[in-house]
Amino acid sequence: MRNLFLSIVAALMVVGCSSKEYAVITFKVDEPTAREVVLVCHNTVKTFPLDEAGTARVVMEGLDAAYARLFYGREFKWIYFEKGDEVAVSFTGRDFSDSFVFDGKKAKAVEYLNKVKLTALPDEEYRLPFDEYLSKIQAKEKEAVKLMKANGLSSAGGFEEMEEGRIRYSYAATLLMHPVGHKMMTADMSYLPDEDYYAVIDSYMEENEKWVDLDEYRDFVIEAAHVLDAENREVKSLYPKTVAQMKFIADRFESAKVRSALLHYLAASYVERFGIDDIQELENIYHTYVKDETLIADYKAKYEKWNVSMPGKPSPALSVVDVDGKSWTLEDFKGKYVYIDMWATWCAPCKREMPYLKKLEEKLRGADIVFLGLSVDRDKAKWEEMVRSGALTGVQLYLGPQSSFQKAYNVEGIPHFILLDRDGKIISNNMSRPSAGETLAALEALEGIR
Repeated sequence: MRNLFLSIVAALMVVGCSSKEYAVITFKVDEPTAREVVLVCHNTVKTFPLDEAGTARVVMEGLDAAYARLFYGREFKWIYFEKGDEVAVSFTGRDFSDSFVFDGKKAKAVEYLNKVKLTALPDEEYRLPFDEYLSKIQAKEKEAVKLMKANGLSSAGGFEEMEEGRIRYSYAATLLMHPVGHKMMTADMSYLPDEDYYAVIDSYMEENEKWVDLDEYRDFVIEAAHVLDAENREVKSLYPKTVAQMKFIADRFESAKVRSALLHYLAASYVERFGIDDIQELENIYHTYVKDETLIADYKAKYEKWNVSMPGKPSPALSVVDVDGKSWTLEDFKGKYVYIDMWATWCAPCKREMPYLKKLEEKLRGADIVFLGLSVDRDKAKWEEMVRSGALTGVQLYLGPQSSFQKAYNVEGIPHFILLDRDGKIISNNMSRPSAGETLAALEALEGIR
């Protein structure tokens, strides 16, 4: 069986915060075999191109301290730096591993990270009762800390304290795994942890601002929030579990820094992997407690990668039919601006906009703009009846209810108006209504519309 401990501690070792100070890293690669170096830091992959001389200079902002992996090709080395550091990394392209040199105040810490690895208990030890397993894990932790301090790292800034946290929570992660590991090793599927197990897990829920961005600390606390939440312990679906963990952490921790970092880690990780559909409860918690501008900017960047209806992006695809059954797409309107009206026959506010929409179209007659009505009616026959009555203007097409187009634009209420440019890119995903005084002026100001 794959070693459970090693699978846990294989996660990136990264520390970050919102300090405005920075570290500077200079790379020098002799005889380069690749034209870039890659730094994996704070769960983010950053690529830095080398110039013709094989050099690159990088400013790392918003970090108090960072464990990171430096990749060159397929090989990597651990590095560590803190705000205010000036670091020089050099190596030969064809011999990255053996020629790697880290020149800076944390050189001894970097040497330690690349030579000394945490060792695991054999998986078979999960057979032990929890109290015996705990004793062995605590002994492993004590040995690792002793070995780290024997390396003489007290002059390497705050590294010793950070490394103690990394060691502590690397081993603590295996305690979380004990119930599952014990079942697997003993084949006793009826085994359930007792209250002593939960008390020990709870004792590791320290509110430590210095360790808060250690992946090992965060991963432990976040999973422990699930383990300790008796009401939601059996929730397995990812989104409800994430929301429950966020609620538990918001209630548990008093430090704004600790709470914000943990909530951000949960929310940003979910959004990055699974997108932004139906996450209002997550967003409510996140925006209530997370006020750090750096964290919010990171969350926003991850959110916007999924937000296909952002201005400047190509509009989501559209496949609709007219009253005669002919198929249309947005490509049919390329070369013209498109003012989209999403509406329905049963919608009173939609109908109130129709006279204003007709006037708008009359004032812009001959301009390079299409007024496109998209019906979200469930009853297509009622839409067809209204179209054939001649009461509507513009191009009228049937979209239907709960379409992928409507979902992509996150349209929950109608009427809803959208403006696209000549290339089908979004100018506004929530354009003003025809009845609004500024609408005509905004449309007339579009470049080349007449």
